[in-house]
Amino acid sequence: MEVLRRFVAFFTVICFVRVVHSLKDVVLEIKPRVVHLGAFSTLSCRYDLEDAPLYTVKWYRGHHEFYRYTPKEFPSTKIFPFDDLHVDLQHSNDSQVVLRDVGFNLSGNFSCEVTTDAPSFYTRVVSTDMLVVVLPSNPPTLTTERTFYDSGDVLRANCTSPPSRPASTLTFYLKDVQVCERCVTRKVSTGDLFYSENYLELPLFPSHFQQNRLTLKCVAEIGNLYQQTAELNLYNVNDPIPARVMQSSAVSYNMAILNLAMTLLFLLT
Repeated sequence: MEVLRRFVAFFTVICFVRVVHSLKDVVLEIKPRVVHLGAFSTLSCRYDLEDAPLYTVKWYRGHHEFYRYTPKEFPSTKIFPFDDLHVDLQHSNDSQVVLRDVGFNLSGNFSCEVTTDAPSFYTRVVSTDMLVVVLPSNPPTLTTERTFYDSGDVLRANCTSPPSRPASTLTFYLKDVQVCERCVTRKVSTGDLFYSENYLELPLFPSHFQQNRLTLKCVAEIGNLYQQTAELNLYNVNDPIPARVMQSSAVSYNMAILNLAMTLLFLLT
């Protein structure tokens, strides 16, 4: 009995090692993982069967199977319907699936399930995510109530980003320092997209001004995918530039009067 138990244990270990090593290095890649609405994306499933025969490769969006490759069946490929999912059969096979006209419904988890044939029927499943996006068509728009301010005034500004999905996050900066850290970007639905809006109300102090000017920025961001900036230069009401302009205009006016007087005097004499 002891010899039999040892033989069974040894046989079990051998079978386990054989099964474990019959399928390895299963890797799923999606290129691009961040795909623009209506574009193409290629899902590649690489695996090492270690000389074991392939039984099937199945592809899932979430828990829903949408594509299957079984080499012993005819046809070897099968497609199962899923909203907004269109398989390019011409370029899909046992190791990749090409999706065309990608829709928003495909944002989420994809899985590749590889199974070896008899006698092991060993299975491995790997997963990764896809994100379908529409980026803003233009930079954000930044507006203020007026262009001249003084210490003690309240700066009120609005920043709006064009429709996108996901929505942009808007942040205000003054002198390249973030202000209104508690301001929350408002996201408004417009069809399948969202436009973003943020509102700033900030009491001004002398420290906000730099050479009698305010440099206000609004930065629109979508993760690492998108960043655009809108910038406004605002002026202090005591900015000496307008005064110099007025002084220059006054000098020019006085010179014109003097020239006219000299001309009249010359004619009279």
